[in-house]
Amino acid sequence: MTRLRIYLALSLVLAVLAGVFAAWCATHYFSPAAAEPSLHRIIHHELDLSAEQRARVAEIEARYTAQRQAREREMRAANTRLAAAIEADHQLDDNVRAAIHDFHHAMGELQLETIRYVLDVREILDASQREHFDATVTASLTDQDW
Repeated sequence: MTRLRIYLALSLVLAVLAGVFAAWCATHYFSPAAAEPSLHRIIHHELDLSAEQRARVAEIEARYTAQRQAREREMRAANTRLAAAIEADHQLDDNVRAAIHDFHHAMGELQLETIRYVLDVREILDASQREHFDATVTASLTDQDW
């Protein structure tokens, strides 16, 4: 029976590590940051922004960049705590759960801030610019070709 518990605990630790690795891959290789250059290209090269719109977009982007970087630091810190907690006890204890919770919270906040960024940019566009912008955002969220 003890051997079964060891195998179950080991399986659980490996499953958590696989989940953390998948989350890390998602944030580094498949995150909204991967779509940013296309949205950036649309905003800066296809929407024909006025000088005032460009200035307002620059303010929105500066704010969003700072927020995104802060959330990414929070996710890295949570992953560091998760690794330490797993290494210390090799079980799904309160420290592991707290680190996972912290990572998910930061990731969720990043997603909210990204949506705020999109909506803030949208607010400064005129009707025809919004139509093109909305189509781009919808396509990126539904994985359609632009």
